[in-house]
Amino acid sequence: MSSPSASKIQYVLKVTAQLLFLIGLWWISALIQHYFHLPISAGVIGLILLLLALMSGMMKLVWIKSGADFILAELVLMFIPCVVGLVKYKHLFITQGWQLILAVVLGTLCVMIMTAYSVHFGFKLERKLQQKQNHRQAKVEAHS
Repeated sequence: MSSPSASKIQYVLKVTAQLLFLIGLWWISALIQHYFHLPISAGVIGLILLLLALMSGMMKLVWIKSGADFILAELVLMFIPCVVGLVKYKHLFITQGWQLILAVVLGTLCVMIMTAYSVHFGFKLERKLQQKQNHRQAKVEAHS
């Protein structure tokens, strides 16, 4: 029987390996962006590559799930540089703050809307794939 500390170590190693994989994917995406002079960020290219790999079956979700969950759980830490920037450039925020706020609000709304549609599309796709799989299993069981 494994001890709680052994399972904790296994979890940390698993998350670390998955994070390294995701970082490697981002690095490859950055190379693609640089080589082809693409006007799209490396993060977006990496997400597209990841989506294609998952949808094609080349990659399984369990290979990155723990690492992705860890990143999402620590997402708040990503906003610390924004707050530091606001404190550092207070004079800019005071003089042109309304433009910054407008850009942030509009950008946030766009991201929220696109995220909602993406999640909706993802759930529909997942449901359709699950129905196909269930249909195939039913055919196999009917022929047996």
